[in-house]
Amino acid sequence: MFNLLSHSIIQHLGYLVTFLAISIKDVLWLRIVLAIAQILAGIYQWLEGRIDIVLWNMIFTLINFYHIFQILDERKPIKIPEDILDLYKGIFNNFSTKEFINFWSLGEIVSKKNKQIIKQGQKQKHLLLILSGKVQVKKNKKLINILNRGNFVAEMSLISNETASADIFVEENVEFIIWDQARLRYFEKINKDLWIKLHNILSKDLIKKIKVFSAD
Repeated sequence: MFNLLSHSIIQHLGYLVTFLAISIKDVLWLRIVLAIAQILAGIYQWLEGRIDIVLWNMIFTLINFYHIFQILDERKPIKIPEDILDLYKGIFNNFSTKEFINFWSLGEIVSKKNKQIIKQGQKQKHLLLILSGKVQVKKNKKLINILNRGNFVAEMSLISNETASADIFVEENVEFIIWDQARLRYFEKINKDLWIKLHNILSKDLIKKIKVFSAD
């Protein structure tokens, strides 16, 4: 009677932990709780003599542990260079430090001076982030905004895949980091989570610009 009761408790504990896992949003804790649930289920099946089911639970547990260690490795803090720390804290704070450094390494730092870098109506191949200097945003030859460090350029074309909605002029020496848009769109297939984070960042930047434009 006692053995039957203890077996039943272990089984119900496994179900309870699985139920808790369903309500967890954080992927790391979801994996941890699922691993605990599989261990409890394995213990119950062992006591019931179902070695075949125990083997399946062991496989599921090992898979969860693999993902747990992978997530911990991805979230391991990486020192961010001082010259871009403000950009990480102010713009990319929803990225882990490792995600940010990997994303940053995909870009190329370039300088532009005294030229029009984007023409209204043209298809854009790059996403730009201003590192230093200022750029003018004009529509129908009218100045509608001035952008500086921390502002994106051509983000609308990446989000909507449409042509540029305004002309962008550089009057002084301006430094950018640029990313190839086709390469960034590839994230949508290979790293959905990172793509969603980037999409949210660009959407916030775009909303700020629309508010400035509406206020004027």
